[in-house]
Amino acid sequence: MGKKVKKAIKKILDKTEIDDKIMENIDENRGLYNKILCYTKCYGGYLLAVGAGCTFGVSIWWGLGLLAATAGWAYWATHCDNRCKLK
Repeated sequence: MGKKVKKAIKKILDKTEIDDKIMENIDENRGLYNKILCYTKCYGGYLLAVGAGCTFGVSIWWGLGLLAATAGWAYWATHCDNRCKLK
């Protein structure tokens, strides 16, 4: 049953040009998308930390979970120096 569904989805996507238009838009604005991804990776942990602090008032367990996610994000995003500058 899974193969039939995949074939049907592939057939529908082949008939449309949505994926081509999306890829053209990404190719035209590659620098903007890269900058958004860079800023998200570099500074998204701060937003997550603020969310964790606000969540502690509601539920200690959700707050601890978000705080752990913030620590994971900080460990993952240690590359941030001046790479997100405007070019």
